Amino acid sequence: MSKRLDGKVAIVTGATSGIGEAVVKLFAKEGAKVVFSARRLEKGEAIKKQIQSEGGDVEFVKADATKLEDLKNIVAKTIASYGKIDILVNNTGLLLPYNSAEMDEEKHFDDIFNTNVKSFFLLTREVLPHMLKNGKGSIVNTASVGAEVGTPFHASYSASKGAVRQFTKSLALEFATQGIRVNAILPGLTTTEMAPAGGEFEANVLPAVPMARPAQPEEIASGYLFFASDESSYCTGSLLIMDGGLTSF
Repeated sequence: MSKRLDGKVAIVTGATSGIGEAVVKLFAKEGAKVVFSARRLEKGEAIKKQIQSEGGDVEFVKADATKLEDLKNIVAKTIASYGKIDILVNNTGLLLPYNSAEMDEEKHFDDIFNTNVKSFFLLTREVLPHMLKNGKGSIVNTASVGAEVGTPFHASYSASKGAVRQFTKSLALEFATQGIRVNAILPGLTTTEMAPAGGEFEANVLPAVPMARPAQPEEIASGYLFFASDESSYCTGSLLIMDGGLTSF
């Protein structure tokens, strides 16, 4: 039986936990060859071993998404292993609460924007020549409902996700006639290491969620699969909000 990503090669960043890990596992299950990256070597190798034991074709690359040489290495290893890049999932993310009147510029602004925004720009730049050569590609960026609504004590995070939102739309227009689609997922409250079950962040956000529960990473991963697959062939510049109704008010 044909799988939805048969024959496709994907890169997924920020992929040793949460949504990123769920995306890697789902893509592999759907037939993609996946190169995934993150900073945690042992966790990455464990995920790789698990997926390979289930018949998936994946490779792990230890990388810090804020370092250009690491991003170049991800692309180089993908081309060396599989010869092309069909899908890019920019998924690295950093969430740090703080009081804006006491903001640490380096920690609360530079680190967040370097991780959540600049890394997307840089890795996309490295991938685009390969997609342009093939005349096709799908780029899926992780934004957040924080791009749509304000979040107290997370001004930099929300601003960074607003930047990803507009990066997605602008890039989509730039390459709309060259076979490259660019879309974004805007997850709401999801149980991950950044927002653990029963934690303070969940407690603050959950009352605003009409479905009265957080998402599980596997639920959000289905949106990435849609944008990565040919089923979304007429989607570019699209924003898929997956938030349990939070932004419906």
